[in-house]
Amino acid sequence: MADPLVVHADIVLFLTGWYRTFLDGRDEAVCRDVLVTDHEPLPGEEWPEKMVVIRDDGGYDTSLLTAECTVGMNILAGTKEDPVDADDLARIVHAARSQIPAVDPGNPVTAVLGSTRPVAVREAQPRARRYLSLTLGVAGSLL
Repeated sequence: MADPLVVHADIVLFLTGWYRTFLDGRDEAVCRDVLVTDHEPLPGEEWPEKMVVIRDDGGYDTSLLTAECTVGMNILAGTKEDPVDADDLARIVHAARSQIPAVDPGNPVTAVLGSTRPVAVREAQPRARRYLSLTLGVAGSLL
């Protein structure tokens, strides 16, 4: 008997939608009007006031049905001189990780296996940037 053909969900697509819904449901002012996306604006494009940028950093299959997936998250808000919004938004985004695993239809995340706390990133652009990563356990589905 042949092994089943199993595919894993697009974790970035899932997480961008999940974080949009999560942040839209929060009462904190810093959670309002946040662009959650998979890419930063190109040179010459307008930058929003607040962004969460999610990228898939790969991972390992742990069985025919399960995998580990690491995602990197850049949180951009405020300014380098006044990074309070970046700090607050990054802390909320990081805290939300405990709510991601669920048995909801369409949710591939089974566990948060690890995470890094938000850290400041120095760079030339004017927004304050905070970076964190999550390692997630994910379940596949039959092709």
